[in-house]
Amino acid sequence: MNDVAALETRGLHKRYGAVHALRGIDLTVWRGEMFALLGPNGAGKTTLFSILATLLKPSAGEARVLGFDTVRERAAVRRRMGIVFQEPALEGKLSVRDNLLLMGLFYGLSMRDARARAGELLETLGLGEMAARETAKLSGGQKRRVELARALVARPEVLFLDEATQGLDVDARRQFWGEIRRYVGAGGTVFLTTHYMDEAEPADRIALIDQGRILALGTPQDLKNQVGGGVLLLATEDDARAADWLRAHDHRPEASARGLLLVEHEPAAVLPRILAQLPVRTQRAEIHEPSLEDVFLKLTGRSLEDGSGKPAPRAAEGRP
Repeated sequence: MNDVAALETRGLHKRYGAVHALRGIDLTVWRGEMFALLGPNGAGKTTLFSILATLLKPSAGEARVLGFDTVRERAAVRRRMGIVFQEPALEGKLSVRDNLLLMGLFYGLSMRDARARAGELLETLGLGEMAARETAKLSGGQKRRVELARALVARPEVLFLDEATQGLDVDARRQFWGEIRRYVGAGGTVFLTTHYMDEAEPADRIALIDQGRILALGTPQDLKNQVGGGVLLLATEDDARAADWLRAHDHRPEASARGLLLVEHEPAAVLPRILAQLPVRTQRAEIHEPSLEDVFLKLTGRSLEDGSGKPAPRAAEGRP
């Protein structure tokens, strides 16, 4: 990673009629950086992603990729970027190899160079055995690897990933992120959107976004340090009553899908008194270091949820 900007936005706004999806985004992503945009569904992630990837025009402000304006110099941006969408975009009736060849030709490679590049990626991403298979007949994890191969055909300087592993199982996700780490290790820049904390965690920096605004930006540890102290999690037989009692005794509980969360300077010292005096039965009590979920909760008073008030769905647990 270096101090040369790969992506920049200044005063970026986007409106859809009465909906103000982005509200003045100022952001810089450095070359060689893996950057994550983390937030619940409906926070503005995909809108910002789409503007940077030249798929949308901003209502106000500007966005630049590798120094090129995403509106006035869209073609120059597209020649230098790769993209993996949330939904598959493969040609299902074509083979894996032909999908890669087609993308290479689309980017202006000669047939000879497109064949060579396709062969290289088939080997690198472990797709050789399925090269002749129709992509419609592949598993979800295999399709994602083909999507990534297509995005890398033209050797992009910037790779955009929009919720790219949604619906994948643990093994497929690990394979996918292993390839992304190799791309970054070779000097590539990654801009990814996610509402999964474990996918954002390995990023060099993370921006927390909600309701069209960047709430916080920094390394994962910088963000966690904003919480301060440690986090106490309580699950009781009556969380509403427990929360009333805690507030009456100078605590500030926040409700989450996991129970009541309290940020305390010394949670281990506070916990015994709470357990002894709480007027409802405690079913579970945990003490842990702050997480990105805790940071978001502190900043917004809400959990990292899917926008409907329910925890975001997950195909399977496991870190990338």
